[in-house]
Amino acid sequence: MIPRIYFVGTAGAGKSSLVASFQRWLENIKLDAATFNLDPGAEYIPYSPDFDIRERISLTEVMQEYDLGPNGAQIAASDLLIQHLDEFVEEIDSYDSDYVLIDVPGQLELFAFRQSSREIMRTLGEKNSAIIYLIDSNLAKVPSSFVSSKFLAMSVLTRFYVPFLPTISKSDLLSPEERSSVEIWERNPNELLDALKREKGGMSALLAEKMMEGINSFDILGQSKFVSSQSDEGMEDIYEFLSMIFSGGEDLEER
Repeated sequence: MIPRIYFVGTAGAGKSSLVASFQRWLENIKLDAATFNLDPGAEYIPYSPDFDIRERISLTEVMQEYDLGPNGAQIAASDLLIQHLDEFVEEIDSYDSDYVLIDVPGQLELFAFRQSSREIMRTLGEKNSAIIYLIDSNLAKVPSSFVSSKFLAMSVLTRFYVPFLPTISKSDLLSPEERSSVEIWERNPNELLDALKREKGGMSALLAEKMMEGINSFDILGQSKFVSSQSDEGMEDIYEFLSMIFSGGEDLEER
């Protein structure tokens, strides 16, 4: 069964760009990846999807048929995805690829917290799935937002307990000082707490501290990898993560 790799994150975190860049990076090392767009609301995607849900579900038609606004139509469309599960499976199984890269809806809650998404992953094969989770670098560089982003990543992991790689996306947008701070916070909770106290203090810092204690007590997220669709930073890290899961750390054969 071809590994299914889901790219998940908040709106604007760079999921589609990372799918495009990682596909291109794989091609450069002579590997093949099929791409699936599961976001019916995407206006533009920077790759040519092998499967595009927009050809099956139109947000405009959903709005008209169910008398919904844009946000309601997005929710309804995410639930309508399950009507196409047989097509997903048939399409994926038709490819002779090393990986299937799945670009999920832009609004995180439309994928992570809808029952339809769990059904999609279950039907496509949880045992052969992994999640690349994107934390937007614009959020990661602010202590309180960094904690919130980690907590959100943890909540997604508990929804889909499959191999999970947290990443700091758009790393090229971080200044050297900002990047250094994020690296320190990843390694040292006490430094993060000090940064929170400097940023806000009071109950906000205390709440964030308790959130981080909860995350660290489980110790299952791991440290995030820095990735950039512009510089290709982190592509090797993603590939090594996937290789370890799906091929025991061995490189796949070139095509």
